[in-house]
Amino acid sequence: MNSAQTDDWHIRLARRGDAAAMPAIEREAGRMFERLDGLAWVSWQEPVAVDRLERYIARGHCLVAQAGEHLVGFLVTEPFGRELHAYEFSVHPDWQGRGIGSALLRGCMIDARNSGFTAITLTTFAEVPWNAPFYRRMGFVDIAAADNPRLAGELAAEAERGMPAEARIAMTCALG
Repeated sequence: MNSAQTDDWHIRLARRGDAAAMPAIEREAGRMFERLDGLAWVSWQEPVAVDRLERYIARGHCLVAQAGEHLVGFLVTEPFGRELHAYEFSVHPDWQGRGIGSALLRGCMIDARNSGFTAITLTTFAEVPWNAPFYRRMGFVDIAAADNPRLAGELAAEAERGMPAEARIAMTCALG
C-alpha cells in the first residue's frame, strides 16, 4: 500500500467483508513497536483473528478508514452494558499522521453517544506515544482497574497473555 496513491480517505461503519483486510493493517501498525526498547516483541504478536473481527463487526459499532479501494485503518469495539470497549485500533503506518486515527476515534465517540453508551473504555500502554498520550489528548482519562471490574479483568487477561502489567493501564472517556 503506497501512501502516494491518494490522500482521499473516509471513515464508515465496518462491513463483514472488511474483516479479512484488518489483520494485515494491525500487523503493519504493530511493527512500530520494533523501535521501542523492551516492546519489540509486541510486533510479533498475532493479530486479532478474522472470525473474531467478524463477530465484533456484527455488533455494529466498528469503524474503518478507507482510501480508494483499500482499508487503511480500523477501530474494533464491543458493547458491555452502557460502555463501548475498544479492543483494537490500528492505522497502517503509511497512512499515519493524516488525522485518520483521530477521525476514527471521534466517529466512534459520536456513534457511541448517539447509540446511548455512556463511555468508551480501553486498555493500552501507558507510555507509548501513540497509545495513552494520544487517548488523553482525545479526552480519555486513566482509571484505576479496581474501579471497574471488567477492565481489571481485561488487564489480568492481557497479563496472562504476556503483556507487562506494569506498563498497561485502563482508560475511559465519558460521553455525557
